[in-house]
Order: sequence, then C-alpha cells, then structure tokens
Amino acid sequence: MAMEVIMPKVDMVMDDGTFVEWLKDEGDQVKKGEPLFIILTDKANIEIESPADGVLAGVCAQPGDVVPVTEVIAYVLEPGESLSDVAQAQPAVVPSAEVEVSVPSALLPVAAERAPERERAPERETAQEPTDGKVRATPVARRLAAELGIDLAQVTGRGPRGRIHKADVLAFAERAPERERAPERERAPERERQQVAAPAGVAAAAIAPALRVPLPEAREREVIPLAGPRKIIAERMVYSAFTAPHISLSLRVDMSEATRLRARLLESLQAKTGQRLSFTAILARAVAAVLSQHPYLNASLRDSDIVLWDDIHLGIATSVDDYLIVPVVREAQHKSLEQIVTVLADLTERARAKRLTPAEMAGSTFTISNLGMFGIESFTAIVNPPESAILAVGRIVDTQVAVDGEVVLRPMMNVTICTDHRVVDGATAARFLSDLKATLENPYLLI
Repeated sequence: MAMEVIMPKVDMVMDDGTFVEWLKDEGDQVKKGEPLFIILTDKANIEIESPADGVLAGVCAQPGDVVPVTEVIAYVLEPGESLSDVAQAQPAVVPSAEVEVSVPSALLPVAAERAPERERAPERETAQEPTDGKVRATPVARRLAAELGIDLAQVTGRGPRGRIHKADVLAFAERAPERERAPERERAPERERQQVAAPAGVAAAAIAPALRVPLPEAREREVIPLAGPRKIIAERMVYSAFTAPHISLSLRVDMSEATRLRARLLESLQAKTGQRLSFTAILARAVAAVLSQHPYLNASLRDSDIVLWDDIHLGIATSVDDYLIVPVVREAQHKSLEQIVTVLADLTERARAKRLTPAEMAGSTFTISNLGMFGIESFTAIVNPPESAILAVGRIVDTQVAVDGEVVLRPMMNVTICTDHRVVDGATAARFLSDLKATLENPYLLI
C-alpha cells in the first residue's frame, strides 16, 4: 500500500515549512529511514527521512514552496503500484458543510498538472471556499492580515477546508493591487503605534526602520527572503538589543597550560573517542565548571522573577552555510572533558549535515560563541534570549607579555562576557571572568 510523504511538524509552534530540495528523484528506489528531502524551519535546515521502502512518486513540492504541516507532497509506492491505484483508493468527495476531501494535485492527470496557473486558479479557489460562511485562518495569519490591512475574505486558503495560513496572506499581499488594501492614510496611525511599541514588538522593530531608508541605486545581484533561521535570528537579536541593557567586559587569558594540556591529551582522547580535542571543548568544560559558582550568569528573566537554573545547558554557536545555529550540550556540569568532546563532535557533525532536531537547538542557559577559527581576535556578542549572558571568544595569538620582569611570548586569548544588566551586575560578571581565567590558566583540574 502506498505511503504518504507529508510536510512533517518538527516543532510544537510550526505551522508550515519551506521545502528546500529532494534528495531523491521521482522514480528512485528509497529505503525507510534514509534522508529523502530537506525542509527549512524557523531554526534550521532539517533532513527528513523516508517513511517506507519503495519507489518515490507523485512529487508535488518544489524548492521554495511554503507547505502547511501534514500536507501530502509525494508518495512512496510498493513494487507494481502506480499513482492511478492511489487515486482510485482516495475516498469519494462527499458534499457537506463540514467535510471536504480532494484528490492531491500530484494525482491529477498530467495535462491538468501542466495547465497554466491562471486556468486552474478559479477551480482551486472554488474548491477551497468555506461552505459555512466563516473565514478559516490560523492566528498567525489573522495577525499578519490585520497588520497589512488585508481582508481575509479575499484570501484563498491552501489548508484543509480552505484554512488560511501565513504563507497565503503573504502571497496575497505580493499580488494584491493597492486598492484591495486599506488606504495608506488609514493604516498610518496603526503603523506608528507599532513603531512606538518596537522594543516589545520584535517584528515591528526589525521592519519599521527599513521602510523609511531609501535603498541604493545599484544593480541587484539577488533577492533573498528574510525567512527561516535568518528571520528568527533577526527577531531574537532585535528583541535582545531593545529589551536587555547590555554590558561587556573583556580580559586576556594566558593559554600556555591549556595548550600543553591539549597536546598531552590529544592522542589518548582521540584513541578513546575517535575525535580530536579542540580548544572549544576545553573552554566548554571550563565554563561549565565555573558557571556553577556564578548562578546569575546561568539565569533567565521571567516576568518579574529571575530564574536561576540548576542545570547548565551550554549552547555552542556553530556556523552552517550562511547562518548560525546553536546546538546545546545538556547538563554540561555533569560531563567530563571526554564526554564533552564526544557530544560536541556529534552535534557539530549533524548540524553541518542538517540532521539536528529543533529540540537539540533549543533550551540553552548560556552560550559560547568562538570566532577564533576565523582569525577574529576580539568581539562582543548579543545575549541570546532568554539567557542572561554569552561568552565571546577570540583566537589564540602569540603575544609579548611581561613575566617576572622579562618580555616573553605567550599564547594569549581574548574573552568577552556580554550580559543582560537587568540580571547581572558588572562586578558579578567580572568575578565570573576572573574565575574563568584562573581555571583556563590552570586547567588540569578539568580532567
């Protein structure tokens, strides 16, 4: 029996996903559990596995399509099975005000599939028109329509029983003539209210300034939608920058002993774990050890309360393609250096292969951002909400320093702690940084 391939719901708040690419071609043999396609969520690109063994058929999702969760995008057929068999197995359409069943577009005749969009649009709009007089829309779609001044009754929904999703509103906004939207003068007061509330309303704060700034008169190379991970990064960083008063403190750490420790443990740890010991792993182990003594840096602001977390869930900022994700090492306070090496290697490998789940990129209580591998010596970072602090780490540089009255070369590393001043005072952050420096300069207790 044919198995449906659907847009999966990989996150509790996920309403739809952007289809990125098929990893198999139509007609290819697929095996259950092997990567079949890639989707883009608000957190990252994620590989989705095949639900069964068989032949991939009825492919109807294309790169860039925004697909509601649970919508069928293809089928995996058993040997000897065809799409016509699947079409015949579909339940008959029963005219009702409450139930609407339609054959997926992938199963329509080839000629109908290839008909121009303008010829099929009236049919699709008629089929999806609600029969009980109500406009069905998700809460996100309703909010967006209100912000854009769009009448939802004019929007065609692609969800079950004509339900309108966010993507439907955006598509309507792109093609709707200006007269179909509320007059500019009527929407101006509302937009001004959104801009005043920008520090609390992330989207308004992120978008409003760009609307007033003229773009340069230059040839466009490419237009990339602000979506998926890039969008969520933008929203969270604007929220953090507008709501959390940041303070940043820096100092230099002599990494001579940490370098010696790494050299001594490199072969033995690689023999045990199959992975090379990195300075990021040593740093993560040191941070986990020190954070337990400085609870306000492992905390979150919740309404009028400061929550001090018992567990230390370390977020490790990782560069993937053209955006950043933060895999999480959970309960790092209980992990040995060897365990951290193993967990970090696994998370990093699966992050770059786009196989991390959203749960593995959420829930951090403290973040480490290391840009040393790019040659960056020093930088400040924006706190990742709802955390209270983030550690920015630069590269290790041989530097002239004074030791016992003599000038010598030492491998020095600049570290900067950036904190939410509502939760962390400057003296508290300074004590954490001082203790971290002492731990990294005498790292043997971390073994």
